[in-house]
Amino acid sequence: MFFNKKSIGLVLGGGGARGFFHIGVIKAIQELKIKIDKISGTSIGAVVGAMYAINPQIDLEKVIAELDYFAIIKTMAFGTKESSTHGVESLLRKYVSVEKFSDLKIPFCFNATDINQKKEVIFSHGSLFPGLLAAISIPGAFSPVKIGERFLVDGGVTNNIPISLIKDTTDLIVSDITGPIKKVDDKISALDVLYSSVALMQFNKGQEEIKKAKKQKITYLNLDDDQVFIFDFRKSNYQKLIELGYQAMMKKNI
Repeated sequence: MFFNKKSIGLVLGGGGARGFFHIGVIKAIQELKIKIDKISGTSIGAVVGAMYAINPQIDLEKVIAELDYFAIIKTMAFGTKESSTHGVESLLRKYVSVEKFSDLKIPFCFNATDINQKKEVIFSHGSLFPGLLAAISIPGAFSPVKIGERFLVDGGVTNNIPISLIKDTTDLIVSDITGPIKKVDDKISALDVLYSSVALMQFNKGQEEIKKAKKQKITYLNLDDDQVFIFDFRKSNYQKLIELGYQAMMKKNI
């Protein structure tokens, strides 16, 4: 098999509700019995990565099927920025059941963004919280998370496909859910143009990071879907995206 006798890193990018794609990728990895030696993630990728690192045999598809989607949507849509942050932390702690990196079965790291210092902050040891909360604090939706003297927001602001966080493996599986990048025409809204522009910048930076990783063989998986928005956590989306991730990974097993 392509992956035998190699050290493999799994990179899980950011993209909000598009992160269901990661679940399908991991489902395929589990079925193929691929041993993951290290995981990096940002934003929703950090959450999925943490859950997988806690229990490499976890049935993430079952967990996702049991999520309280109404609670997620209600928290994001109707709370103040501060109350939404607290609500998301409560939801997170239901599924990320350990407190420390040392409790994880697979080495794991994730990032956040220090707005004032204009730089990426990497978490790889000590407590998972509140760093994990900072990693998913999307600007405009949630308040920055204060850790010490730093004010942190979503890691995707600085590094949405955190390939650079894993440098000590021979191979990388990269799950890129950047987007959606919608086709611009006369009917597209100004808001869609804004979000597509941000996604395009993230995508291009990610491609640059892939080119820099010259010493690692990269298996690149991309969610090529311009319909599912990052805040669209409707249950109707998850089965489609899980299947897309699963098929994308299965096709790469050559």
